[in-house]
Amino acid sequence: MVTMRLHSFLGRLALPVALLGLTTIVGAAAPAHAAEPDDNWPLIDILVPERVVTVDGRSKAVPVEIFNLGGATAKGIVVEYGADSPIDPSIGFTPPPGCGPTSCKINDLAPGARKVLTFTVKPTAALPDLGASFDVGVAVGGPDGKMVASVTVVRATAGADLEVAPIADIKLAPGKSAPVPVEVRNNGNKPVETVALGFVGEPYVSFPAKYSNCQTVEDLLGVVCFFEQTIGPDEILTIDPSTPLTVKAAADAPGPADYYAGMFAFGADDDLDLAAATAKKAALQKSGTKLALVPLRQSLAEDIDESELNDWDNIASFVVKVSKNPADLVAIGDNFTGAIGDTRTIKVGFRNDGPAATIWPQQNSYLSTKVRIPSGLTLTEVDDSCVPAGDGEPSWGQEGQVSGHDYLCVALGSYAKGEKVLYSFTAKINDGENEDEGTVTVNGGVQDPKTSNNVAKIEVKVSSAGGGGGLPVTGAPAGLLAGGGALLLVGGAVAFVLARRRRIVTIAE
Repeated sequence: MVTMRLHSFLGRLALPVALLGLTTIVGAAAPAHAAEPDDNWPLIDILVPERVVTVDGRSKAVPVEIFNLGGATAKGIVVEYGADSPIDPSIGFTPPPGCGPTSCKINDLAPGARKVLTFTVKPTAALPDLGASFDVGVAVGGPDGKMVASVTVVRATAGADLEVAPIADIKLAPGKSAPVPVEVRNNGNKPVETVALGFVGEPYVSFPAKYSNCQTVEDLLGVVCFFEQTIGPDEILTIDPSTPLTVKAAADAPGPADYYAGMFAFGADDDLDLAAATAKKAALQKSGTKLALVPLRQSLAEDIDESELNDWDNIASFVVKVSKNPADLVAIGDNFTGAIGDTRTIKVGFRNDGPAATIWPQQNSYLSTKVRIPSGLTLTEVDDSCVPAGDGEPSWGQEGQVSGHDYLCVALGSYAKGEKVLYSFTAKINDGENEDEGTVTVNGGVQDPKTSNNVAKIEVKVSSAGGGGGLPVTGAPAGLLAGGGALLLVGGAVAFVLARRRRIVTIAE
């Protein structure tokens, strides 16, 4: 018997969001760390299950997901299966619809786009006891970019196999909500007694827990709903239209932007760990209206069992597309004030005057601020979130280095109305000749409707007795993720978790 532990569930449910979050972090992080950014190359990931379990002679649909994580269109994509080595006939392999016997041409894939191909396996009695494997690969623009992953197909005599149907992307205006379409099928030959459905979102996207059998899970930014209801073999359940499960975009959600969400179904048996059992008991015993499931197709068997043969298809990820929601960024300037020979620190940047928060840099954009230091100074220190930008070209990999008077500063976060992002610059005052003016220019992107307040001045003001100036640099600005080390650490942690679900093959041209 397979038991779903709470910590295991939390990790699994977060996978669709972690996956898509990682892809956007990879794309957006490049301008902020040592690796030189290049928006002119594609980056392809292919995800396939490492193991597929079938039962009782049934067929199994298996997805192949292809993502373009880069900043340019990937051209000439070909997915191959059995091209180099024939697939064992005992696997009962059927290519994706519209594809050839050994390959499928996807052609072009735009930045941020995803393509899903679905093949089918239906093992015969000749399948070896230990199963059989075949390769799935992806090639971009020729054989030099080809990478391969292996899929193993095995057969079980009995077991439950919950499958979650794909969920189409959902479009929402800020502050609005919409029902989430849910279908859960048992493709096994044993029923699942008690069912749990989990829904996970991102900041600004939530699943209101308005039903008594649903519990909020803060770590997931979502809810888990428990149902004392059996899903028998071949049975399909969906949400009762009288009790819709909705997803909501916050009123201050940055937009236009894509937010990644996921759904997970599992059998919530009586052998859960303490935390999960407590949540289940609390949800089922609360009074009030309960989220209800209704059958779309009735069961064909009566046996009782709670194992799970394929947990990789218990998950469906989808995108919540929030429409434009403005955030007015206001440039903040400062003055180097002191006597000749004094060393002073200024803090310049921007403030978000709302009404919405700013878009996360994962949304194929990042907030940038151009800083031009005035003449009459000798610059000695530069904020670690800024790079030299002489002739308008940022010198990525030179964060915090002093070189010239022009710098580009990057903010890696989402900032609510009223929040400030400031960058520190320290300089020695040489004279009061302000021949070349200093400026701060913030680029708010598609969210910023008012550009008249995007520029502020930086001036040198010489006093006879000195004084003034900002505070010395004491650390990175609050809310910023400076440098690439932290980004790589986060990305590595997510990649480690993802590896436990599916094999990931990355191609970079």
